[in-house]
Amino acid sequence: MIDTSIPLLSHDYTYLYLRDVMGRRGLIVIGVGKAGERGFQMLYRFSDICDRLEECGINVIFVYQKESARHVQDATSLFGARYRQRPCLFLDHDGQFFVGPPRPRSLRAVYLDREMRRLDTAEIALRDETWDSLLRAFFVEVAAGFMH
Repeated sequence: MIDTSIPLLSHDYTYLYLRDVMGRRGLIVIGVGKAGERGFQMLYRFSDICDRLEECGINVIFVYQKESARHVQDATSLFGARYRQRPCLFLDHDGQFFVGPPRPRSLRAVYLDREMRRLDTAEIALRDETWDSLLRAFFVEVAAGFMH
């Protein structure tokens, strides 16, 4: 699904590994397929739930395939990532992070614990008009495990 040993290019053009951006209770990686929403759109659309997850100790990052550099390294997306004041938009610059990349116009969500074990996954088609609520439900389900 993903290769956790591959470095990703961050918005400030440094290479980071998943362990570098791991929260104290884990990490949610959202792989964005070709022709997916731009980085700034994802940051804006999900900023509220990502903030709540971060408060729980779970960081959220969005990873784009190398062919989608224009979606994640455009000026507005870079500004949005800097505004969040932590790495949250990444590019699979070497094209090796995704093992079987997300389909075009889809998202692949993966929740990892601190030991990099996969705890939950979801595949979401962006063609479905309910994709926003499906991804939000995935986030809420992960967060619910730490709110009890």
